[in-house]
Amino acid sequence: MKFPISAQLKQPGLPGYCVADETLPPQNFMGRQVVFHEPLHVDASYVYDGESFHVQASVHTVLCSVCAFCAQDFLEPFAFSFQEDFKKDAGPEDDCYPMGSEELDITQAMLDNLFLNLPLQSLCKPDCKGLCPVCGCDLNKVQCACRREAEPQQEKPFAQLGALLNHDKEV
Repeated sequence: MKFPISAQLKQPGLPGYCVADETLPPQNFMGRQVVFHEPLHVDASYVYDGESFHVQASVHTVLCSVCAFCAQDFLEPFAFSFQEDFKKDAGPEDDCYPMGSEELDITQAMLDNLFLNLPLQSLCKPDCKGLCPVCGCDLNKVQCACRREAEPQQEKPFAQLGALLNHDKEV
C-alpha cells in the first residue's frame, strides 16, 4: 500500500490521511497459510517531522480460518492497529522502515504487524466442543456414545507428587 508524501516533505508537520482497501494474496507465516476473505481495509494517518514519517494505522479484514478444536472452516473477523516510523536512510540498526522519495509504502509494516497480531489458534466459537478423541466425530453436531475413560494414574508424570501434599497434617 503506497501513498504520496510530496506535500508533507515540503511542509513538515502537515498531517496526511489515507483510506484504502488492499487485496493481498495468501501469505505464509510460520507454517500457517493466512488467507484473506476480504481486502484489508486500511485507515492511516501520517506526519513528517523533518527527519522521519510517523504512521498510525488501523486495519480490518476477514480471514478464512480453520477451527483448532473441530477443524471446520469459518470466517474470522480480524482487526489490529499499529504505529511505525519511516526514515529515508533506515539501516538494520534503526528501529524503523525505509521510505521512498515520492511515496510511502507501508505494505511491509502492515504485514509485520498483521503477523504479530495473529491469534495462536482460531476457534469457530468460544464454546466449541471439538472432536471426539475416540471416533473423531464433531461434538458440536452430534453426541457420540464413545466411552472416554480417564487416563491411567501411571501415565500422569506428576501424579506421585500429589501424595506429598497432606492437607490434614501439620508441618
